[in-house]
Amino acid sequence: MDRIIVAAASIRNEFGCVAQSITRMKKWIEIAQEQFADLILFPELSVSGYIPESIAVEIAETIPGPSTGRICDISRERGIYIAFGIIEKDRGDLFCSHVLVGPQGILGKQRKIHIPAHEQTTWKSGNSIEVFDIGKAKVGIAICRDAFFDELTRTLYFKGAEVVLMPFTYYNVPRAKYLRGTIHGMSLRKTCWTNGYYAVVCNSAEGREQSEWEPKGRRFPGWAGVISPWGRVISFIDDEGNNEAIVIEELDPAELVDRRSHPNFLAEELRPELYKFSD
Repeated sequence: MDRIIVAAASIRNEFGCVAQSITRMKKWIEIAQEQFADLILFPELSVSGYIPESIAVEIAETIPGPSTGRICDISRERGIYIAFGIIEKDRGDLFCSHVLVGPQGILGKQRKIHIPAHEQTTWKSGNSIEVFDIGKAKVGIAICRDAFFDELTRTLYFKGAEVVLMPFTYYNVPRAKYLRGTIHGMSLRKTCWTNGYYAVVCNSAEGREQSEWEPKGRRFPGWAGVISPWGRVISFIDDEGNNEAIVIEELDPAELVDRRSHPNFLAEELRPELYKFSD
């Protein structure tokens, strides 16, 4: 891993407003680029909008497709890697996917693997765990619920991840003090400490109006942050409210090496021959 500047942008999540979402993303990409960011992360389903209902099929796109093509153009113009969420359509099936693109085009995608009950009637589970080499770092992606599964986050370590992107569209935990004051946030910090990698996390921001599919509307907390390989919160949007926001930080490879070279680094003490889920 080399020194790399990363950005996490918490932006408004609007269902079905694809062109508007990409325009909004471009604004934050330009802000990140002005501060020399190499990579920017957007929340889960940041392009399509998060709505686990049958209407999602009307918004779903293939990968490659129109939205990925447009964002690839922005990446090439701005010279920055972009990770964004989209409802993916593949031969009749839908997936909650996060795509990583760079100036050279699409590097790959990660499909959400652990699907909560209320999403299971809309999209299917992915069946692979990917790590992507962007030159300055090897990057994995854990989409929302996936980030809470130790088996998945440990697999990213074994596959060589040095930075793990954790995009959320998570609406039942307030923004204030999330990483420092909730069991959910502390579990993300523990994941970094256990596996010795950086995490870049972000959630959707602001609210959505009432609609046929969302009678009560929906409110998102709008947090974003960066966690060190020691589980230290480097930066985090933890003020009151749920407005759009961005954090931009430079990641130091020396801290990753320091954590992984510690004599009590847990990942070096694993006994996989003893860990069995069935006979």
